[in-house]
Amino acid sequence: MNTTAPTVPHKKWVSLLLTLVFALTCLPAALAVDLNVDAGFYFKQSRGGTCTLASAAMMLRRRAYFDGLNDWTDVTENSVRSTAWSNGLAHSFTYKEMQVGYATLPSSTAEKTQLLIKLLQEHPEGIVLYDRSQPHAVLLTDYTNGVFYCSDPAGNISSGRIPLNSSSVSIRGASCYWYVTSDHNAAAVEVDGLHLDGMRYPINIRTGSGMALNGTANSASGVKLTSVQVAILDESDRTVQSAEAQTNASSFAFSSLDSQIRFGELANGTYTYMVVVTDSNGESLCFTTDFTVSDASNSTATYWSVQDTEGEKLSQEVQTAVTDAAQGTWNWLSHLFG
Repeated sequence: MNTTAPTVPHKKWVSLLLTLVFALTCLPAALAVDLNVDAGFYFKQSRGGTCTLASAAMMLRRRAYFDGLNDWTDVTENSVRSTAWSNGLAHSFTYKEMQVGYATLPSSTAEKTQLLIKLLQEHPEGIVLYDRSQPHAVLLTDYTNGVFYCSDPAGNISSGRIPLNSSSVSIRGASCYWYVTSDHNAAAVEVDGLHLDGMRYPINIRTGSGMALNGTANSASGVKLTSVQVAILDESDRTVQSAEAQTNASSFAFSSLDSQIRFGELANGTYTYMVVVTDSNGESLCFTTDFTVSDASNSTATYWSVQDTEGEKLSQEVQTAVTDAAQGTWNWLSHLFG
């Protein structure tokens, strides 16, 4: 049901306040830039035979950047070596709370292509792709406009993000990959015990493309969640899409609402993505972020939620402001979700 916001722009004010809240606690400034622009992610391998190590370090550097870790530039081939390297890149290792695993690819080029596209949708940091026929590895970064892109650590290949067909490897020759299997830096937003873990949210969506809802909402110990609401609002604050679930559990998977939120049906424009979680104590957590839908070539970016790296909760001033505004805000939200 479409609901027009009040004449007094509560949503705009609340969104501004909450955007400030989450900017303080979980959203690094890095998320405002295009993923396909090199912010210092890429480098060349330090010596022969360490292409897998260098590619893994670039992958972890991007993941740390997305997580909002202030020391993401400290992720280097040498810093990763002690935990990841033993006469080759280990098939399983952990670095800065990021666990890396290994898997093989199917033999069919068509099946490999589809799997790699899916993996890149799930892993915005990229994956380490290994071509045994060379042998050589690259960091596969994204799939945009029907083209795979990568960063090749080989010294004789162009630096930065380049088309995969300009690198030393190919999809046809690729046989295996390394990827981030879990990331304990990615537990994000928390208010009074309510928190969102590993929740993906949009920044730029390509027209006609979907974005799967993932992650979980969780309550404090001894408290149950009572409702979880997700909505997409247009520039006029009208509800374009919404989904709601009533629950009586300590954890809720956003994937159960995935079929009701269809990003691929959105027309070009600017929207607001909103998540509201309420628990049995009457506490509520609201997450909002603006995003765009366009057919621009760089409109492929979605992000996982990230952690407040300083371990700080909401500032007392913001907590007080949210409390003072709560009555009017949640009344408005109840109308918003119909």
